[in-house]
Amino acid sequence: MRLPNHYNYGSLFAYSGIDGENLHKDDFVGMLMHQPVSVRFDAKNPVTLSVDVKSADMQTVLSDALQSDELLLVFADKTTVIGKTTCRVQVSTAVRCAIQTRRSAQLLQANGFCYALLVRGDRFAFCREKTAPLALAAAEEKIALDIDVLFAQRLAYYEAKPLCRKPQYEPLYYKCLSVNRVNVYSPQDGFNCRFTTPDRLPHKDMWLWDSAFHAITFAQYDPQMAKESLLAVLQCQTADGFIPHRMRTTTDVSDITQPQVLAWAALEVYRKTNDKDFLALCAEKIAAFELWFLRNRDLNDNGLLEWKTDFSNVRCRCDESGMDNSPRFDTTETLDAIDASCFMVHDCRCLAEIYRILGKETEAARFETIADDMAEKINELLWDDAIGAYCDRTHSDQLTGVLSCCSFLPLFAGVCTEARAAKLVSLLHDEKTFATPLPVPSISRDHADYGADMWRGCVWLNFNYFTILGLRRYGFDDEAQALLDRTLKSVNRWFEETGNVFEFYDAEDQTAPWRLNRKGPQPEVPDYRIRMHAITDFNWSACFTLLMLQDG
Repeated sequence: MRLPNHYNYGSLFAYSGIDGENLHKDDFVGMLMHQPVSVRFDAKNPVTLSVDVKSADMQTVLSDALQSDELLLVFADKTTVIGKTTCRVQVSTAVRCAIQTRRSAQLLQANGFCYALLVRGDRFAFCREKTAPLALAAAEEKIALDIDVLFAQRLAYYEAKPLCRKPQYEPLYYKCLSVNRVNVYSPQDGFNCRFTTPDRLPHKDMWLWDSAFHAITFAQYDPQMAKESLLAVLQCQTADGFIPHRMRTTTDVSDITQPQVLAWAALEVYRKTNDKDFLALCAEKIAAFELWFLRNRDLNDNGLLEWKTDFSNVRCRCDESGMDNSPRFDTTETLDAIDASCFMVHDCRCLAEIYRILGKETEAARFETIADDMAEKINELLWDDAIGAYCDRTHSDQLTGVLSCCSFLPLFAGVCTEARAAKLVSLLHDEKTFATPLPVPSISRDHADYGADMWRGCVWLNFNYFTILGLRRYGFDDEAQALLDRTLKSVNRWFEETGNVFEFYDAEDQTAPWRLNRKGPQPEVPDYRIRMHAITDFNWSACFTLLMLQDG
């Protein structure tokens, strides 16, 4: 088992809800910093735990355990890190703050908590509690734990997982398992099951389509966690079928939604579990969600769907689509959206299959008809013959001509004819449009706004995976394999250089992801507190990497 050993800025360090209780509201979550070895526990006033090791060379870098010749550091529970080292250990904060010494422990007050660092010989404990007595008591208790046993327990999690099918990528494989693991919360805040988050920092809430992607991946090796990932989302559904895109608790939620991928996720979980009771729990709720879309996102009643768009927000006009700053939305008109409509077709067909499995033929036929009717409208109204591709249409009945990664979703949804599929594939071979060094750019290379800023040219692994599945659906197996191989090669390259998997990647495959723009330029030294960079240890990137690594 070749575990990841790349120490670098940006990797998350926290206690997983898979192991026990952790708190969303007061999350004790750290991020590895540039200076080895230091972990910044991020809050309003960051508190940093540093170990003065001579070398940053590591044998193991996981989301809750670091190991080198000079150091062993393990998260013991939701509030405590324990370690073993002969090097100096210290705690600091970026703001002026008195550090007290009490009972051989360093204490500092910040962010409404007391942080205690207790050092005894070559052992130490670092705790965060509400008061100094609680912090000191926790440090005293945890410093006595057998850290070697605890570290072995952490490794046992990975030893129990399936072997990596592509051995050349084994460290990346375990890195992605580690990212999945760290981004899990225990039941709390109205949720009666565990739930997942995109990255703990900064998106520590639960997101709709992220959770679906997490479920599809967990289904490969932890079916129970996969089920909980979806059931948690469905607990936030309102009486009219709406499901919010972001959920802090079951009641503190957003007022927009996200793409329709829940039926696909539920079906993929079923295929790994054969659990019809789980499908029955999901089916009616997902059906109500799809019907909510039909009632609320077809304003011109033409059989195609739109996204709710905020034309006043230049940086994020269409959060609902998940493609915040895409040039698709650089318009003042509402769009019949190719992605909203294709996701609907695909999910309704998955839902129809779910109903057939449950023996409910009437409901299956209903959603199959919805899918068929919308697929017909997509082909009638969203195909641009002049450019040989699908794109959005304005409500003034003009095709936008904007080519994006969404232009390939008709392959994923099984919407297009064989002839149109071939034309779409030709775009993937065209260096002027989508044949970048790392395909598939989120906007066509010949678009005036193509660049390196999130959805304005960068590559997102969810759309690469959709495209791979779509290519296979139409028999373009060589192109699908080439895209899968190229994607893994690039993700692994940047993992080996930075120690991270990222939110998005450079389509030109030249710039390290954290130096790409994210609604603005980055500082010389990456620091998301100054300017948000491509998010590190991003969960859905880990998920799609795992799916590609275990493909075939």
